[in-house]
Amino acid sequence: MIIGAACLLMPFALIAEQASLFEQRATYQSAVANYAAGKTTQANKQAERLADYPLYPYLQYHKLRVRLNHASGHEMQQFMKDHVELPVSPLIFNRWLKKQASKRRWKTFLKYYSGSENTELQCYYLRALYATGRKTQALDQTTALWVSPTSQPKACDPLFATWRTTSRFNEDVAWQRLHAAIQSNQRTLARYLLRFFSGQRKRAADAYYLLHTQPIKVTRYASFAKDNEKYRQVIQHGLIKLSKKQPEKAAVAWKKYNKTHSFSASAKASVEERILVGLAMADKFPAEQNRTLIESPYAIDGLAEAALKNVRWQELSYWISRLDESERSKLRWQYWLAKSLDMTFEENAIEAQQSKDIFLKLAQERQYYGFLAAQKIGQPGKLNAQQPLDTAAAVLNNLAMRGDVMRAVELFAVGDDLNGRREWYQAKKTMTPAELQQLAHLALNMGRLFLAIQTANSAEAFDDLALRFPLAFSPLFDEASHKNNTQSSLLRAIARQESAFQPSVVSSAGAQGLMQLMPATANLAARRARLPRVAPGDLKTPAKNIPLGSYHLTWLIQRYDGQRPLAIAAYNAGEHRIDRWIKGKEGVPIDIWIESIPFKETRNYVKNVLAFNVVYAHLLGNPVDVLQDAEKFVRPR
Repeated sequence: MIIGAACLLMPFALIAEQASLFEQRATYQSAVANYAAGKTTQANKQAERLADYPLYPYLQYHKLRVRLNHASGHEMQQFMKDHVELPVSPLIFNRWLKKQASKRRWKTFLKYYSGSENTELQCYYLRALYATGRKTQALDQTTALWVSPTSQPKACDPLFATWRTTSRFNEDVAWQRLHAAIQSNQRTLARYLLRFFSGQRKRAADAYYLLHTQPIKVTRYASFAKDNEKYRQVIQHGLIKLSKKQPEKAAVAWKKYNKTHSFSASAKASVEERILVGLAMADKFPAEQNRTLIESPYAIDGLAEAALKNVRWQELSYWISRLDESERSKLRWQYWLAKSLDMTFEENAIEAQQSKDIFLKLAQERQYYGFLAAQKIGQPGKLNAQQPLDTAAAVLNNLAMRGDVMRAVELFAVGDDLNGRREWYQAKKTMTPAELQQLAHLALNMGRLFLAIQTANSAEAFDDLALRFPLAFSPLFDEASHKNNTQSSLLRAIARQESAFQPSVVSSAGAQGLMQLMPATANLAARRARLPRVAPGDLKTPAKNIPLGSYHLTWLIQRYDGQRPLAIAAYNAGEHRIDRWIKGKEGVPIDIWIESIPFKETRNYVKNVLAFNVVYAHLLGNPVDVLQDAEKFVRPR
């Protein structure tokens, strides 16, 4: 039974004797607005009437926030002491510290700073030490901050500028950071660091950056003839990079460099195993008599991946058998072991039975590979749904009476989602799995579907399908399914994967809403569907987002001749990439094509959506297989 949020919150109303909960929320929102507008006297009077309201501490927070520039250290300490339970307390204290530093109030900063993982504050701390006479102490600690593989905050720049004038900074330290930046693929930072080298080190640094961006240049042997530590490091990096796309050329180059340069044993092993994997990816596997000589976990894993990519069944079964037990026991490799045995056993009854046994075991799992295995042996996929949890009002109300949960619920009610999530996440840290699962149901009853899904995962309540696969926005999905002749379960699966049903979420790339549409894609879909042009804010409205996302997905399914895995991949990564990825792949089993998708994000995305589709189809009373008969193999468009 679904209990309305208002019913869950009835105990809160008992706290307030002067006003109803509705009135308290309205007064709170007005007080926050008044503090922001500088109407402090009026806001203070409103706050007095809310002394027993769960969000009263947040009124003190908002009052302090608007006058942070003028707050004293004593005032900040008192707020921290009085409201130590609030997630915003350390946040506002850190903002206050940064303000002290920006105004060069170094003594005040040092008096109240007690350490932080925030890099900006760390730099301010060292600047404060330097400004108050402890220069050696400050500069000695600066090196560790400077050698970061990523760019540091601008607050660090004055400190770094001073530090670089001392003997602590030299080209060896610069090389340390250059190496870290290149290994982290921080190209802009690496290019910036080249300015700190001169002479022979400058040539080595330039070569390092060059081979990172153009690894084929490692075949210019004369340019890397010097046999010293830095050039060996540069050559090793270039060969490893080259082995991914041109392993044959990397192998030839390595033979020459291995004779002319004194690489360490570990460096040799690193280069050779990557070339070995690169060649296997190009379908050139090691000779059978050399297999047992290969012991590196990286190489064995890479050879298994290469065998899978190249549909080499015997190689696949062999290299899976060589995987570390913890890796081999994963569902993914168990599925591919069973399939490789199934494709190669011929008359071998032992391998035939082994394949069948693995598929039978996998078919019990509510997961992508479990659904593939179930389809393989002709069984329906298993949902393994948990029996309904006790979510009676009394149970959830008891949980909701916790101070942190109470504050989170009220913050959501007054529209402060950011602080509501902060309280929620902090509350989760102190709960048992059983409490977390109940908390997830509380989120579900409030309509906070993303929090319900996320909290259920934290509780490891993986079989509580009501939480993990909510049946939300049903009329909109059903209508879109009918209009586009596309499975309602598939549309829900896309929304579940894209946004976890967050209507207003915006990705870092700018995709918006339930089905995460880019504005340009949405307008293209609107034009094709003869719908009105998308206005600002439309994509955060489910009634606009779902029809457009559903039409776009359906259009992609048609474009790829009904092959949903290709359409799903295109929904995530774009049509042009999919066109490249299917070129020359006609007849490749679709499950292998999915495994070979170059982008890990898209690869996992397709698997999740296909699995979610099976779950939703079952929940909606229309069970389906994970793959349709017409999409077992990649077909040309």
